[in-house]
Amino acid sequence: MVPDGDAGAAATVAAEIGGTDVAVAVAADVSDGTAVAGALRDAVLAFGGVDLVVNNAGLSLSKSLLDTTEADWDVQHDVMAKGSFLVSREATRVLLAQGMGGDIVYISSKNSLFAGPNNVAYGAAKADQAHQVRLLAAELGGHGIRVNGVNPDGVVRGSGIFAGGWGAKRAAVYGVPEEKLGEFYAQRTLLKREVLPEHVANAVFVLTGGELSHTTGLHIPVDAGVAAAFLR
Repeated sequence: MVPDGDAGAAATVAAEIGGTDVAVAVAADVSDGTAVAGALRDAVLAFGGVDLVVNNAGLSLSKSLLDTTEADWDVQHDVMAKGSFLVSREATRVLLAQGMGGDIVYISSKNSLFAGPNNVAYGAAKADQAHQVRLLAAELGGHGIRVNGVNPDGVVRGSGIFAGGWGAKRAAVYGVPEEKLGEFYAQRTLLKREVLPEHVANAVFVLTGGELSHTTGLHIPVDAGVAAAFLR
């Protein structure tokens, strides 16, 4: 199931994955509890149940504290903090009814740990998501439901967030050309490597592929090494 607020974008991704026997697109606003519940029902009807849910809906606004409006704060938290909560809640209803455990994965961010400038709404929402991982892991472990997270950083290529204006604003904050932002992020890491979408997907696969069956409450950094975001 590929839900997205943009039905066309959801359809494109679903088509790239394969036919309707492997991927179904659905238009859904993750900040709307009724829409989220409907999307989970569609998933159950299409595939017979739910095994894995990945919370990866996101957007970002790069603004200073004084420039951040209430609307800016609300939209960031509605999509990421509230949206993740709603998706996890509805997925858990299904997983508990099935009685076979399952996986919930949050795509959080290096910014859930790292404090950078002009990033208060986004960073706070990501910190909320990161703690949801810990809270739900503690609550759902007895039902065999594992809850883990991935903390990427600097995923510029293939990112809707960066393409939507976030990249230009972050580039301005750091004083680099927008087209060089991915390279800039890479050079400030320990490994000096650019993070791509497939690296994030690989981390999700590792968490859910069976090799880490005894792991829950974990955040995996996928940031090419950012010492300020090391887990403590």
